[in-house]
Amino acid sequence: MRGGSTRRTAIAAVAGALAGALVFAALGSTAAGPEPGRRRNLLLVTVDTLRADHLGFAGYARDTSPNLDGLAREGTWFARCYSQSATTGASHATIFTSLPPDRHGVVANKQRFPADVPSLMTELRRHGYATAGFASSVVVGRKSGLQDVFEHFDDQLTVAELNRQQRYERPAGDTVAAVRAWIEQAPPDKPFFVWMHLIDPHGPYQAPVDPDRYVGDPLFGKIGRDYPIGKEDFVPGTIPSYQVLGGRTDADYYVARYDAEIRYADAKLGELLAFLRERGRDRDTLVAVTADHGETLAEPGHRLVFSHGNVAYEETVHVPLVVREPGGDRRLAAVPRDAPVALLDLAPTLLVLLGFEPPASFEGRNLLQSQLAGDVALFSFGAYGNAKLEKDLGTQFSVLIGPTRYVLNSKDGADELYDHRSDPTEAKNVAAGRRDDVSRMRALVTDRLARGARPAPVPAETVSPEHRESLKALGYVE
Repeated sequence: MRGGSTRRTAIAAVAGALAGALVFAALGSTAAGPEPGRRRNLLLVTVDTLRADHLGFAGYARDTSPNLDGLAREGTWFARCYSQSATTGASHATIFTSLPPDRHGVVANKQRFPADVPSLMTELRRHGYATAGFASSVVVGRKSGLQDVFEHFDDQLTVAELNRQQRYERPAGDTVAAVRAWIEQAPPDKPFFVWMHLIDPHGPYQAPVDPDRYVGDPLFGKIGRDYPIGKEDFVPGTIPSYQVLGGRTDADYYVARYDAEIRYADAKLGELLAFLRERGRDRDTLVAVTADHGETLAEPGHRLVFSHGNVAYEETVHVPLVVREPGGDRRLAAVPRDAPVALLDLAPTLLVLLGFEPPASFEGRNLLQSQLAGDVALFSFGAYGNAKLEKDLGTQFSVLIGPTRYVLNSKDGADELYDHRSDPTEAKNVAAGRRDDVSRMRALVTDRLARGARPAPVPAETVSPEHRESLKALGYVE
């Protein structure tokens, strides 16, 4: 759990030092504020576990996202947007606070949102917005503390997970219905900010509508690999126990079912967008859609399949970002689509689009004014601070600079390096042949970890002797 005032003091103490390491400086805005009578609403949608490369506008072959494709055509989408964490709680805290996990203090699930830190919610409430949050997962539900920063908070989880009956969630159809009902009765004299979280397509891949729509289609069978069923959730090379569907072991089946979940979430998003359009609210509502993180599917050599959380490869941290400005505005169209951007950048950019100055604590960039040419260091972390997972699996810390991703594995200190120019799916580790790049990028990661706020150390007795020294070097054991 987050360490209360002690942790907050530690976070504040490293603020200055981290600013340089992050690369992302909050740039000032010259926006003077919204014109009278034109205060615009904000709808922010976060789709859990949504990979960027499984969407139609990004070139995916299956028709998974017709509504999101349409939103991308009407607005602006970014081809290289990256999450700062491969886990849900940490990533959402980054989206809202424009701070990386080691700055806001939420580095893993079950840690509380820092309600005393300036956020998108606190800023919009300060400017007179009615704020409402709708969660579809317990991870960002009432236990997360997010209810403390929204005026209205709805986490009425209605359905038990297929393989974890003690864990409840809410399908997209129910969440959209709750959002529509709230908007219908929202204060007419205030603009609104609605955050809608959709748990689909998080596993198990069991879409409420047509879950087998892609099973047996022309793409089915292209992978052609089977994986054993795991007895637990984080066993390398096995299908996690919470993901198991009918005893199936073929990767093609699980990928097809994942894609059907995307299609279901997209359909319900389309219903909400149609609702806004029918009531004329699309003309005064800024809409942004992104994801907290992606998902490993069946990438060879990447340890975990059909999972996320502790791994920080391309497939788990490359996320979609689509923004449609109201009133036909296209200010973001001037931003290069292929520019590397981060979820850190979302909150300050949304505030500027609404006509407000981002708070000084935000470390992300206002994309309307940032100089996006050249390479920036995009850090992405797996969840850490969990003693069991550190002992059994370890976690990853990665940095992407230009076309090169470096990955440091905490369990054994192993290095991985991938060159996206020839290997966009990160299938070939070239660390052995590029030691200078490895040394430079490893130094960035270890320096960043040394400067950041830390979770409680993993008790040394839980770590095997062969792993203790590498973890000690990273500050994970005493």
